[in-house]
Amino acid sequence: MMDDDAVDWLNLPRELWLVIISKNLNPFDVLRFRSVCALLRSILPPPFPSPSHTLRIPDGKFLLFTETKIFRLQPLFPTSSSNKGWIIKVEKSKSGKLRHLDVVTNTHMSHTFPSNVLDFMNLRVMELFQAYTINFSRDGGDLIAFEPLSDVYKVVLFSVEGPGQMVFALHQDGKLRVSNIGYNNLIIVDDGNRIYNDIILYMGKVYVVDKSGIIFWINCSSFKLVQCSPSLSNDRSKKCLVDSHGSLFVVEMYSRRTGVNTCKLLMDISVLNVDGESSRWLRVTDLGDNLFVLGKDLNFSLSANDYYGFERNCIYFCCIGRTARYNLNSSGFKYVDDIFWPCSTLFNSESVSDPLNIECAADHEP
Repeated sequence: MMDDDAVDWLNLPRELWLVIISKNLNPFDVLRFRSVCALLRSILPPPFPSPSHTLRIPDGKFLLFTETKIFRLQPLFPTSSSNKGWIIKVEKSKSGKLRHLDVVTNTHMSHTFPSNVLDFMNLRVMELFQAYTINFSRDGGDLIAFEPLSDVYKVVLFSVEGPGQMVFALHQDGKLRVSNIGYNNLIIVDDGNRIYNDIILYMGKVYVVDKSGIIFWINCSSFKLVQCSPSLSNDRSKKCLVDSHGSLFVVEMYSRRTGVNTCKLLMDISVLNVDGESSRWLRVTDLGDNLFVLGKDLNFSLSANDYYGFERNCIYFCCIGRTARYNLNSSGFKYVDDIFWPCSTLFNSESVSDPLNIECAADHEP
């Protein structure tokens, strides 16, 4: 029986709805709000497309800085037995359409948002991380017409007063190039023999690590490098930077094939950080409940207790186009494809057996 004192919330004054939507809603909150009924769609417009920057370069290609985001998905009312969530990665086109990516490899999943509708009404959605990639096209089209720029390894978009937004692009040749959005300038940071392995935005500054393991932060006014770690004295391994709970770590990765005619790999990975007092490298053998993910465009840290699909004290990374896991306890290496999708505790396995039939995020009018 209905409570006589109950209020039909759809009949709330429009002014009150305007106060509610004046809060800082993320794009998924907007989609969920608008999916209720036509009235709420009339009050709140669709989310604005993320700012995108398309540049033309001399060889006739158009460059597009594409935003990717990683979200945490969780049932709106988690069970008492588990409070864990799943992570998904999406890429946003200039038109606002979302495309699902593999978290580690950046492989495009075969369904495209919004071909169908993924119902977020029963999901709690939280944005965790965002990153950028550079794509190119010869016709200046939408995301479908763009392809990843293979020469660029990683991109950091950095906002500063005066020049506005600066793009730091680490190329496959190990050189770091910087340009300002809206200008045709191009600066090569430390144009010498220095080769960089990775770049990260950490504590409001841009940091890089070179092939010998020296960490620098970049003065974005003068583009001078400020050294903040000693060398690891090892040029053969790949170095990756990870921010975990406010501390900066270096993941040192070394791999080789076990034979000439084999694809089997011998993998050795170690985690290090710099002791603040002695300025010496310390080897980290136990990450506790944490794990590191080394993605194509972003490295990050998570707690294994908070997410399905992950194991504690492990490093997840892309190896020969596949998702791999390295356990720091056992030094064990294993391919772990498809651990992030489909999210088995969120979606019926039958509904996602064919990726083309999956219900994906959208904001549809009736």
